[in-house]
Amino acid sequence: MADHMTKPLAELEKEILEDGVVDAKEAAMLRERLFADGRIDREEADFMFRLNDAVSGKANDPAWQQLFVHALTTHVLSDEKSPGVVDDDEAAYLESKIQADGKVDDAEQALLVNIIRKAKSTTPDFQKFVLASMKTAILADGVIDEAEVQQIRTIVYGSGSGGGAAIDRPEAEFLFELNNATSGKPNHASWKELFVEAIAKHVLEDEISPGQIDDDEAAWLVRQIEGDGTVDDNEKALLMEIKEKAKSIAGALKEWMTALGL
Repeated sequence: MADHMTKPLAELEKEILEDGVVDAKEAAMLRERLFADGRIDREEADFMFRLNDAVSGKANDPAWQQLFVHALTTHVLSDEKSPGVVDDDEAAYLESKIQADGKVDDAEQALLVNIIRKAKSTTPDFQKFVLASMKTAILADGVIDEAEVQQIRTIVYGSGSGGGAAIDRPEAEFLFELNNATSGKPNHASWKELFVEAIAKHVLEDEISPGQIDDDEAAWLVRQIEGDGTVDDNEKALLMEIKEKAKSIAGALKEWMTALGL
């Protein structure tokens, strides 16, 4: 591949896929070619998505995923039209490409996390797409491991998330959905810490009733916790955190907590 700097991308793609994987040498060659002009255009982005779909799940060198994430993040966040922002066109593009093969693989999952971490802002629809995609990917094996906890932390606290450093309602409900789906499973200990911290932040650091659990928050918490018919250890820890830190708790939740012996 001595002429990799000038060869058409379609030819490079064909050569790389002869053995079905992207090795370290090929990843380095692609990095040199793609970033020669300091930018990633739409043709190059399309090429990267096609290549990733073709080698997804294969024994690629780790440098491939690193390049994929870096290149596609550069494409959407370093453009001239909306630098640092995922606009409507970019959101639609990312969604269509990631959904093209019917699954969110490890590289695409890492891409979504990186974009949420680095973007100044993203669209509401893209935020919903990220939460739904990450939920499916994270729950594939029914357990939340340490690496996934870090990914979850990034997508709910990242600057490109719905609430930014705060936790908005869709993010809070996403966390409850994950908790309900993995309740009683051998999740990493840091999952409980993140769940309690983030939900407590959502209800105690809001603008409407900071430091207090108002009627709306009380009713919402009861619905979420009762959603799967059980009150697990993580939810009990959350209620104890609220009991300790809240200046006041609306009657409905206070009575319900008392009935639970909390």
